[in-house]
Amino acid sequence: MSSMFVKFKRLLDDDILKLIRTMSRIIKIAVALALAITLAGQVRAATYGPRADYGYPAGLIPDCPGTHKNASISPRMMQNLQVTLHRLTSTGQIVRKMMPVESAHKIIAKDKNIDLKNKKTVFYAVGFFDSSVFPFSQAIGTSYSKRGYNVFMTETFAFLTYIYPKSVRLIKFIGKKMGELLVRLNELGLDPENLELVGSSLGAHEIAYAAKYFYQITGKKPSRLTGLDPAGPCFRSLGPEDKLWRTDAERVDVLHTNIDGFGIAETLGHVDIYANGGEFQPGDVPMLPCLIICSHVRSMIYWWQALEHPKKFIAVKCNSVQEARFAQCYNNTPTNYLGLETHFDRQGIFYLSTSNEFPYYAGKEGLKEENEIYTSVVKRINDDDGFVV
Repeated sequence: MSSMFVKFKRLLDDDILKLIRTMSRIIKIAVALALAITLAGQVRAATYGPRADYGYPAGLIPDCPGTHKNASISPRMMQNLQVTLHRLTSTGQIVRKMMPVESAHKIIAKDKNIDLKNKKTVFYAVGFFDSSVFPFSQAIGTSYSKRGYNVFMTETFAFLTYIYPKSVRLIKFIGKKMGELLVRLNELGLDPENLELVGSSLGAHEIAYAAKYFYQITGKKPSRLTGLDPAGPCFRSLGPEDKLWRTDAERVDVLHTNIDGFGIAETLGHVDIYANGGEFQPGDVPMLPCLIICSHVRSMIYWWQALEHPKKFIAVKCNSVQEARFAQCYNNTPTNYLGLETHFDRQGIFYLSTSNEFPYYAGKEGLKEENEIYTSVVKRINDDDGFVV
């Protein structure tokens, strides 16, 4: 009996030891979890986040559950999906020609003023409720034309004026159609090395879909893709295959001007430039910022002026998007340019300080912290305790 008792005691001791070890692990995990919760609480105290039991969006915006559902354009409406040739003559006259996207390659092939083999070509995709006839689109087209580019702009006003989530659903179909045109132009002699794509807002994702299709068919990528405040609503939770991404072209750069409104905070390119932190832009009226639409549209104006004033929009490197939001990048030395002179060998996140007056560039003065204007405006708006009117 004593021998059996000893064996039983040893087994019991082994079980107790295992239990103690297991409890020790549980305690360590509990301590780590408690620490994580404490830190999360501290972060929440600084940057409020809604509780989990408040739920998630019901499905209009921002997550847009219909995004992955099929959408197409009927044969009857396809004539309204067009591209616009935008050309500046030697006498300074602007010549514009609209072409249905499905037959545009035939018209382009016969146009002696278009040189696909020897000139650079830019495709500019307009955004939601936007058109190639609107002033900023034409201004960007003229700037490229002055620099010797073949210039084409999408004309999608007939389609990207549906309620926003439905317009988003059309983007993939439209992007594929634009991609088909790019493939046909490649067959006519357009070298991908000479092809640059630019898209504003919703158009940034559209032209990214075109680039994805172009690569799928030809095995080649466009030389460059530039996103001007790419649309955030409906895209923030999507993966790289469903939005603009750094793999869509050999070089991808993104300008962010309204990341918490109509834009997107996520880094999408090889070079991501956050103008004045990327949240909101300084207003033309001193001490008043742009709000959502103004800040979103400002990306097009900055890009237009960066084309017109090379190396005047100078950005400084940041370690994170959060640093860019708070203009905390001035101690870093690497710089980069917004515009055609962007250095793609200097990849990463960059903070761009601008002026609040047209043409908005700050030049080298924007690299000095004392000249930064956005955070001072924010501070002035929020520091007046006891606001009385």
